[in-house]
Amino acid sequence: MTDTMPPRQEVEAALTRVTQWPGLARSPQLVKFLNYIVEARLSGNEGGIKAYSIAVDVFGRQQSFDPQSDPIVRVQARRLRSALEEYYAEAGAGESLRFYLPVGRYIPEFRTAADDGKVAAPESRPPPAASKPPVRPIMARIDDIILVVLLTGVALALALIGTQVLAPRHSRLEVPQPPHVSVTEFTSVAAGGAPSVSVAGLSVELVTDLDLFPFVEAAYLQRADEARDRPAPYELTGIARTEGSEVQVTASLKRAGSDTAIWSMTQRVPIEQLPDSLDQLSGAFADQLGAIDGPLHADAVAWLASTTDIAGAETDYVCGLLFTLYRAQGSAELGQRARSCVSGLIRLQPASAAALSMRGTLLLDATLRTQPPGRPDPEPIAEAGRQIEQALKLAPTSSPVWREYAFYLEHTGRFGEAEAAFTSALQLNPSDLDAVAGYGRLLVLRGPSDKGKTLAEQALRRAVMAPYWYHEAPAVDALRAAEYNRALSEAEALVSGDAELASMIGTVAARKLGYQDVLNRYIAQLLEVTRFRRFGILPVLRQRLGDDALRDEIAVELAAAGIDQAALNGPY
Repeated sequence: MTDTMPPRQEVEAALTRVTQWPGLARSPQLVKFLNYIVEARLSGNEGGIKAYSIAVDVFGRQQSFDPQSDPIVRVQARRLRSALEEYYAEAGAGESLRFYLPVGRYIPEFRTAADDGKVAAPESRPPPAASKPPVRPIMARIDDIILVVLLTGVALALALIGTQVLAPRHSRLEVPQPPHVSVTEFTSVAAGGAPSVSVAGLSVELVTDLDLFPFVEAAYLQRADEARDRPAPYELTGIARTEGSEVQVTASLKRAGSDTAIWSMTQRVPIEQLPDSLDQLSGAFADQLGAIDGPLHADAVAWLASTTDIAGAETDYVCGLLFTLYRAQGSAELGQRARSCVSGLIRLQPASAAALSMRGTLLLDATLRTQPPGRPDPEPIAEAGRQIEQALKLAPTSSPVWREYAFYLEHTGRFGEAEAAFTSALQLNPSDLDAVAGYGRLLVLRGPSDKGKTLAEQALRRAVMAPYWYHEAPAVDALRAAEYNRALSEAEALVSGDAELASMIGTVAARKLGYQDVLNRYIAQLLEVTRFRRFGILPVLRQRLGDDALRDEIAVELAAAGIDQAALNGPY
């Protein structure tokens, strides 16, 4: 960084050039971000360049903005940093004054080309003269050649025997690959002769947001007919149609080479709010596209449904899909398939961080489902922790690994550390809805929490098809708030995967509402839950729910509903 502040005129000229560069100009928010921090530094207001002020002044966040739960500034700073690096590597290579955004800070640095510390190429020296090897007799060289040919033939024969005779035979599978989508600019149109409104920059925002999702690869294309070395199987584009006082923005996904959309979604925005809404529009579209049950993964999910034997074809993508589907649905069959897939992946890739974190979570899950509440076998739990911690060492910037670590910490009672791990996961990927829902559940099940309630509601609102466990926090919150109709509705959504909380909450809510038929149904379900029968209802409830007052209230209501003390407190 230069020792003294460059002249303002020189800085402003350099700022104009970089913000007019098409690679940055396509994203108005990044331009506004850079202008804001550069102007603040020129004005001597470096102390005001903080995440909170940037979020409120640049990205339109509310005064209640919390940088711990909303990583918008960190995400956009990473995007700005990458854009500046690309500019100075290409179009701005000749710039004498350059803007740098240090990692972990938002105060820009003004540097000159000399500050880059380019090291001169080392002086070239002629290579030393190679000494000539002694010349061997011609017959000795021929013998060597014959020996090499014979050994090669033997090796090929052994390899053929090993692969064709001794090795187990598997059919050659066409294993699905992670989806690759190209994103082009949206077209602006207007009804009734009204002037059209540009959404330039939305496509770049979409590329950034889609790249946050595991397994999704997105690329920006300036023209729909641009030549590509690697054509993307999917193409995403859309229109921004102005009608009256609003803009209707529609995103459409199609397969390459087809004119038929396989997915579309429309968002409506008032015209005056459009410039500040690109981030929200992009996030809404990306949530639908990048989700496991979204259109980009539909082919792979269908392949898994029709292909039961995938031995030898395990990949991060295939196993990740099975793992996510199991977490979303909770079926024993999917759990077994996920465990088999991850075990095969570990054999193929022993240092796969994704595989290690998934195997640790699956081991923890199986242990907690079968061991007595409060008295589980410590060794499998410790082994699950070792595997996830090893994954974290291999991939310290992986949002999915931090998320699994947070779940492990939560289930082993290290709640403060679990909160920090969830925060790390969301800082790395704000689009990880499992992390959003998991963080909300952690907070709500431990006691009243407005933040937890907000996170849980956000996960439900953004999900394409919310997994059953996304309803655990809302169900507990509704029961705590004595909103029994809402509690009953959330319990119904939980039944498919979490019979424990669903039957307990459903029984209490139905009794409070006087719904006798519903009460009888939930009591019958409650008494048939496997862990309740093996360990008792209240011991399981103490493991699941950290709110003592609410737990005591549930115990009283269950007893009043006719559940005897023997079933409440022990096996039956």
